[in-house]
Amino acid sequence: MISKLDIKQSLVAGLLAGITSAVINAILFFIFHGAGVITDTIYPQPDKPMTIAPVIMASIVPSIIGSLVFFLFEKFTNNGYKIFSIVAIVLMVLSLFSPFTVIPGVTMGYSLVLCVMHIVVPLTLLYFIRRAKQTKGMKTSTTL
Repeated sequence: MISKLDIKQSLVAGLLAGITSAVINAILFFIFHGAGVITDTIYPQPDKPMTIAPVIMASIVPSIIGSLVFFLFEKFTNNGYKIFSIVAIVLMVLSLFSPFTVIPGVTMGYSLVLCVMHIVVPLTLLYFIRRAKQTKGMKTSTTL
C-alpha cells in the first residue's frame, strides 16, 4: 500500500523545511558576511545590498509553495515523490545559474555562497517530505 500525505502533512513538512533551511541559510549568511565574501557593495536588488530578511523569506516561501506542489503531485499521480524530486532537482540546478547571470558585478565567491544557499532549500524540503512519508508509512503499517 502506498501511503500518501494529506495537505496538512505536506504543509507541516514544508514549514519544517522552510524553518530549517532559513536557519541554515541565516547561519551561512552571517558566516560569509562576516568573512567578507558577501559584501554590502554588491546589490542583488537595485541599490540594496543583501540582508538577512530576503534570505529568510527565500528559504521559507519556496518551501511552503514546494510542499503544496508536492501535495498536488502526490494527489494526482502514483509517483508523486519521484516526480516532485525530479522537478525539484531540475529547478535547483537551473537556479544555480542566476547568481552568476542576474547580479551585476558579482564576485565568484559571492555567487558560490548563493549557490550553496540555493541548494539548501530543495534538499531540506525533500528530506522533510521523505521523513513525513516514512513516518506515515510506519503508522499505516502498524495499524493494519
